[in-house]
Amino acid sequence: MGLHGSASTWVFNVVRELMIAAVGDGRVVAVYADDVSHLPDVSEREHLVIKSHHGSDALEDWLKQRGARVILSVRDPRDACLSMSQRFETPLGATVRWLANDCNRMMRLARAGYPLLRYEDRFFDQSETVIRLANMLPAPVTGELALSIFERYETAAVKTFGANLPADRVQMVQQFMMDKVTQIHASHIGDGRSGKWRDLPGAQSVELTKIFTPFLDMFRYPH
Repeated sequence: MGLHGSASTWVFNVVRELMIAAVGDGRVVAVYADDVSHLPDVSEREHLVIKSHHGSDALEDWLKQRGARVILSVRDPRDACLSMSQRFETPLGATVRWLANDCNRMMRLARAGYPLLRYEDRFFDQSETVIRLANMLPAPVTGELALSIFERYETAAVKTFGANLPADRVQMVQQFMMDKVTQIHASHIGDGRSGKWRDLPGAQSVELTKIFTPFLDMFRYPH
């Protein structure tokens, strides 16, 4: 579960790959879901890997009842808003609303003590993160397997994949192409900069900071 633009898709895919390695491809079902109604039916032998952003109370209750392992990813929401606006050609006001919903959820979940990955730590640039995630699941992993998974979702590899999505796996999300297995979009990778919200005109940056102050304070982002 993570903010839009917080490398949550990276986490989702690494966890998906680790589970496939542990139990076999045929027993892993991976989906995006913000509500229980979005979940597929799975057998007792299957393992469900879920990526989620703003979520819902019903989904969180469902996961809690089943003892699901939850991993959070966060980012300065001001950067995340700007990144989503640039990558998906969406008005900044719309992405602010997305992130506001995400932030409300992350603040609530963080209080539960779930493990948390911070975008600014560049966890997605470190092969060691694959091993950290394997230990959180837990799922057995060798150094060779961890490196293989890391290289598959390294930034340059994802850019190449996004530019050449498998034709038989393409799903349209509004006007954008997405690989329905990995949930990687054709425009998935932005510039990755932190602090780019400071490039906005003064009034806009001040307004964004005001909107997200509770989240910024809770996660100790400067403002």
